[in-house]
Amino acid sequence: MKYMNSAQAIMFLKDNQPFSKDTEEKFEVIKKYNDVRVHFLNHPDPQCIPLFLNSFGEGSGFGVYQLIEDVLMKFSIEQVVPHLISALKSEHIGVRYWCTHIAASFPAPSLIPPLSNLLSDPDPDIRCAAVTALSQIEDDRVIGILEEFQEKEGDPDVIDLIQEALNESKIDAAIP
Repeated sequence: MKYMNSAQAIMFLKDNQPFSKDTEEKFEVIKKYNDVRVHFLNHPDPQCIPLFLNSFGEGSGFGVYQLIEDVLMKFSIEQVVPHLISALKSEHIGVRYWCTHIAASFPAPSLIPPLSNLLSDPDPDIRCAAVTALSQIEDDRVIGILEEFQEKEGDPDVIDLIQEALNESKIDAAIP
């Protein structure tokens, strides 16, 4: 599709909620998804926010998923965070994974509850992303939450990341 309008781009996103796992057969669809991403990068429309946040399948979307954040950065925290809160509770692992990464760029205290819940996610990559996102939020509750989950965590990589975040937050707290 050489040219698409916002209505066509919105319809494409609505039809792909979420994408299935990355496969070679999906490559052409992901190319169109990238065209939709570029469209909204150039023509921001808040209708695309929840649709992008709930579009992520398992995998990387052939490298396109990590570029969706650029579109979302066109919008305010107030526009993105309510949809992000909802997407972080998704039953789809791809949606949770990518939205947890995106949450680090929208450090709002209202994200603390859903991100804290993701510290118990079965996927250690999601738990790591939740630690990173929480560590970006300037709120006194974060240190206590991370300390509590550090005691419960079994994965050494997640434990190390929590410790790193705690050390960083204590350094930040000490700087007047």
